[in-house]
Amino acid sequence: MSAPARPSPERRAAEPAAVNALVRGFEVLDCVAASSRPLGNAEIAQATGIPRPTVSRLLATLVGLGHLREARDGNGYELAAGVVRLAQAFLGAIDVRQKARPHLVALAEACSATAFLAVRDGDDMLVVEAGRSRSAVALLGSDVGTRMAVATSALGRAWLAGVDETVRQAALTRLRSGTPAVRSAAGRALEAALAATLRQGYALSIGEWHPNINSAAVALRTPGGEVVAVNCGGPGFLMPAQRLQDFAVPRLLETAAAIAREIGGAVVPVVEAIRPPVRRRAAASVAQETPR
Repeated sequence: MSAPARPSPERRAAEPAAVNALVRGFEVLDCVAASSRPLGNAEIAQATGIPRPTVSRLLATLVGLGHLREARDGNGYELAAGVVRLAQAFLGAIDVRQKARPHLVALAEACSATAFLAVRDGDDMLVVEAGRSRSAVALLGSDVGTRMAVATSALGRAWLAGVDETVRQAALTRLRSGTPAVRSAAGRALEAALAATLRQGYALSIGEWHPNINSAAVALRTPGGEVVAVNCGGPGFLMPAQRLQDFAVPRLLETAAAIAREIGGAVVPVVEAIRPPVRRRAAASVAQETPR
C-alpha cells in the first residue's frame, strides 16, 4: 500500500493557522480511504508517520464521529457512513452536476464511450459525475470518485488550460515539486500537451493517463468562476486516436457548449476555431449541397 501524500513538517510550520490534530485526523482518514482493505493501527502509523498512541486516539475519535468503523472481523478499520454524508454535501454543492448529467449520458451514448465531469483536487482531477454508454467497455471500473492525475489525464490538461495564468503557474509549480512520478509527468510532454490544448481548445491524452485509454476533454467556467472539465474516452481498441479526434471531439465540444449555455457559464479557453478540420470540411460540404 502506498502512503497518501501528507503535509511535510516544513509545510506545517509555514501554516501557523493549521490545527495539527485536525491535520493528522484527516491524514488517518485519507490513509484508510486509499486502502482497498481495512487497516490496523500499526499499518496506519507506518503509512502516515504518526505515532501509534496518537493514531489510536485519532481512530477512536473518528469512530465516535461516525467516519470510521471497526471491520466486521475486528481486524482494522474501514470507512463508515459519516464520510458518505460529507461526500453527499460536497457533490450536492456542485450545481453543474445535475445540469451536466443528461448531456454526459447523451455524449457517452453517441460515442459508445464514457463521459465524465471532474473538478481539480490537488494533483488529481476528481470525477463528480459520469455518463456511460450501455455498450461501452468500463474504463478500469472508473466512476464517480475516480481520481485522475492532472498532468497525464485529458481532464487535468483541460483544467490547466481553462484556468487563468496565475492559477495555472501555481498548479504547475506544485506538480514540479511533487513526488518523482508527479515531477516526471509534469515534464516536456505536459508542456507540449498544454500548448496544444491552449491552441486548439481541447485536451488529449492518448495512452498517457493509462496505456490502454484514449480521452479528450474540455474545460468549463461556472457562473461562480470555478473551472471544471468534461471528457469523453474509451479503450484504445474501441477509441483509437483518429476516431477520438474525428468523431468524439466534435461531439464533446458541442456537449460542453450545451452545458455552458444551460448553467450560464462558458467554455474555456476561448479559441476562435476549435472544431477539428474534418468537421469544418463536412460542414462546408453540407453548405455546398444545400439548395439556395
